[in-house]
Amino acid sequence: MNILFLYISLPHLSKSTVFTDIIREFDRQGHSVKVVTPLEGNGTPGISKEAGIDVVRFKTDQLTNNKSNIQKGIAYLKLIYQFPRAVRKYFKNEKFDLIIAHSLPPEIGLIAKILKRRYKARFYLMLCEYIWQDSVALGYFSEKSLICKYYKWMERNTIRTADYIGSPSQGNIDFVLNFYPRAKEKNIHILHYSKFPLELPASDIDVRAKYGLKDKFVAIYGGNMSIAQKIENVVNVAEATRDYQDIVFVLLGRGQEIESVKKEVERRKLSNVTFIDFLPKEDYLQLLANCDVGLVSLNEKLAIPNIPSKIVSLLNLSIPVIASIDRVTDLGKYLEDAGAGLWSYAGDTRKFKENIVKLYENPELRKQMGENALKFYMENMVSEKGYQTIMNQVKR
Repeated sequence: MNILFLYISLPHLSKSTVFTDIIREFDRQGHSVKVVTPLEGNGTPGISKEAGIDVVRFKTDQLTNNKSNIQKGIAYLKLIYQFPRAVRKYFKNEKFDLIIAHSLPPEIGLIAKILKRRYKARFYLMLCEYIWQDSVALGYFSEKSLICKYYKWMERNTIRTADYIGSPSQGNIDFVLNFYPRAKEKNIHILHYSKFPLELPASDIDVRAKYGLKDKFVAIYGGNMSIAQKIENVVNVAEATRDYQDIVFVLLGRGQEIESVKKEVERRKLSNVTFIDFLPKEDYLQLLANCDVGLVSLNEKLAIPNIPSKIVSLLNLSIPVIASIDRVTDLGKYLEDAGAGLWSYAGDTRKFKENIVKLYENPELRKQMGENALKFYMENMVSEKGYQTIMNQVKR
């Protein structure tokens, strides 16, 4: 089968992510795979081989870190003709049977519609990101605004254009059907995030000692730190557990909220919080594999059921998850069903603390949850499972 993947943002295919690995899995299974994505940074636009796969990276206006919302909006509108133009330019002699795309940008429905018509192809939508619901909830614009009406129309059009829709949890499916009942006609189903199993590099270095964490109970948060994650949840629980001398919280990553979080930690004089802005991949994997629990934090104002993709690596590495979540997501049930973690509602610092102390004081429970985590990953989240889920729908 000839398959075209479309992504708004994609690292080099040699890097393992939930997006790159599913592409490589289709290639591994013998399909003819092509990828089209905007060029990020100052590289040279064009076509090249990445992990043996043809990838087109086309030049576009700045999509991220653009301080002008008007310019950013125009850049996204341009994608409607830039994506099809790039496909036509570099793959003019190709015939595609299936188009697979992530649900960002909002314009992806129009892009897919153009390509579906051209190639008489089917369209599989990986629906795991939304725009207007969270933007309204977090105060970026009102639901009655013109921009919200635009996003609603785009989202509706994307779902109407899709032939199949995969979402990462039942909560996501229920959410979509509440707004767009027609999605039921698209065989909407659970498509777990998936990745190849992580391969830990051999190392003689004690990574805990290297980063001053030896003999500590390490709770690690890794990833973006923005308003949607509300890292204040972690800061609050760090303050609540400061009397436990060997519990330490590692905040690893960057984001628009990082400086304010650092200032808040300094203001509260929290010596049990460690910031690491960047780690080499080898050190990152070793540190992640050697932490005691992985943390998930979500803003209580979020209006969509969010299943953070970071949990794939944690489950893969047998790391129990402790989550502080909003009241819309079904991540709590997700962890309960897997037997892989504990959760509390964002803002409930007392319960968040109880969960951390529970796993701190019970190594056997940590071990059991870690084993459950790996079992759930192997049964649901390896890339081959994602591939099979998609192909089972396409073959129906």
